[in-house]
Amino acid sequence: MANIGSFAGVAFEVSSKKAIPLKDYSRSSASRWETHEVTKHKPIPEFIGQGQEQISFSIRLSVYHGVNPEKELAKLRSFRDNGKVASFILGTKPISKNYWYIDSINESTSVFGPNGQTLTVDVEITLFEYPKTFVKKKKNKPKSKKKISNATKKKVTGTIKIKSWVYSIYVRASPSLKGKPLTVARKNQVLKVFGTKKTDITWYDLGGGRWISANSKYSTFTKG
Repeated sequence: MANIGSFAGVAFEVSSKKAIPLKDYSRSSASRWETHEVTKHKPIPEFIGQGQEQISFSIRLSVYHGVNPEKELAKLRSFRDNGKVASFILGTKPISKNYWYIDSINESTSVFGPNGQTLTVDVEITLFEYPKTFVKKKKNKPKSKKKISNATKKKVTGTIKIKSWVYSIYVRASPSLKGKPLTVARKNQVLKVFGTKKTDITWYDLGGGRWISANSKYSTFTKG
């Protein structure tokens, strides 16, 4: 018996009694970049981080191989339709530290039984990576009045001046490139800074829940 792997309750294996071979396996990914427009200059690309990985493969489910196709398909459909995530196992180990979810299932039935039951079906499956850091739900701690009052007492650490060749740059609602844009800062504009924070990149805290990229390509920081 050859145990190839497993996912979503379906075991990929080949033996004298049962066979669900894994075919056409491929894995791909890309890095993430964001491009900032600059007046009269070429856009400036900024590296954001790793991209989401993708896996695709196909399996054949056939009663002639000791498999109940409809039962195995039900497992895959349920996993997809309920938004479940799990480790993808090859051999005896997960292929990555993160989980995976089913993005799509394409079924091509080649043999039907006399009562319309599926006897042989080829299934193409596409999976996407799901980081484990987002699986555990974080408990939302209520904001205390003390924290709110402290937020209003932040000290100015300096100022930034948007460089003259930058047409505009987003001011966001959180220190992340996924943060909601609130407004834009334009060339030569001067803004107070209440500190910095490092997340996907380094950000200036403009106070009042406003954040702007601390990239020196866009602004000049003056301390004090």
